[in-house]
Amino acid sequence: MFNDLQKYGWNSDFENKFQQSVSKLGKTDLIPGRVLSVHRTNYDVMTNDGEIVCEITGNRLKDTDPYQKPLVGDWVVIETGEGDNANIIVYIFERKTILERRKVHSDVEVQLIAGNVDMAVLVQSLANDFNIARIERVLVQIAQAGIKPLIILNKMDIAENIDQVREDMKRIDASIPVIYSSFTTGEGLDIIETFLQPGETIIFIGSSGVGKSSIINTMLDDTEQQKTKEVSDYSGKGKHTTTARKLFVLDTGVIVIDTPGTREFGLTGEDTEALKENFTQIETLAGQCKFRDCKHNTEPDCMVREALENGELDRNLFENYQKLEKEINT
Repeated sequence: MFNDLQKYGWNSDFENKFQQSVSKLGKTDLIPGRVLSVHRTNYDVMTNDGEIVCEITGNRLKDTDPYQKPLVGDWVVIETGEGDNANIIVYIFERKTILERRKVHSDVEVQLIAGNVDMAVLVQSLANDFNIARIERVLVQIAQAGIKPLIILNKMDIAENIDQVREDMKRIDASIPVIYSSFTTGEGLDIIETFLQPGETIIFIGSSGVGKSSIINTMLDDTEQQKTKEVSDYSGKGKHTTTARKLFVLDTGVIVIDTPGTREFGLTGEDTEALKENFTQIETLAGQCKFRDCKHNTEPDCMVREALENGELDRNLFENYQKLEKEINT
């Protein structure tokens, strides 16, 4: 057993898979590792003996399929080299989950963000970044990936109309935990750690300047703190924050992936079921409409329209649902 890798999530299941891959590849100079960060031409990988730099070669390097390239969070098998000979990633373990980003109104089909993520922490600023539609869009893709969500609404010390925000958030999904925090006052920061379990891999998602790195810094000791810079008073965006996805382990045993500012998560037809799961109230009402293909406009016996008229269904929530549905079907 590679004991020093256990704090990065290594277990007996990975051990068995590694031994199977060694037998299949028929090589003796192989070691396992977990990808910490991805660069243009190489990868930082944590092994049982410490961090090393690796490359990919051959068919994997030429492959245009992004799923065949290593991601932050991936478990990989490495063929080690000596001297000037590079360490080569020769095998990628099957991923438990993959977090993807589909940019809205872009020709880029998909951007793969990280592999083997257990929980996604969505961070938004209540100062000038709060956008409930964006939260809903990210939640749909997190549900599609099979990843647990946690929402953090930061900078509540300078938020306006906080009561309205709380009401809006209740309409999304009561089962999803929402934490209201402030790095300035410290409010809510101690609650965050109660949701983060040792051994689980957590990814923080949010635009630049919303406080992701500051929140993470409160859970790190002084020698491991991420570099953060002041936020521009003019733009409200981070001048310089995280510039690359990076995996590291907290003293608590929680495995964290911090990300550069990620504003938009687009949707495709593959997200239809996840959309339904995130808007269960609307889906339940739609199932009671007279017509199965009801568009909830002028059709008779439309339960959705009736719920809108009597106030049972929030109109803003329904409009957000329609926008996401349109995005999926476009």
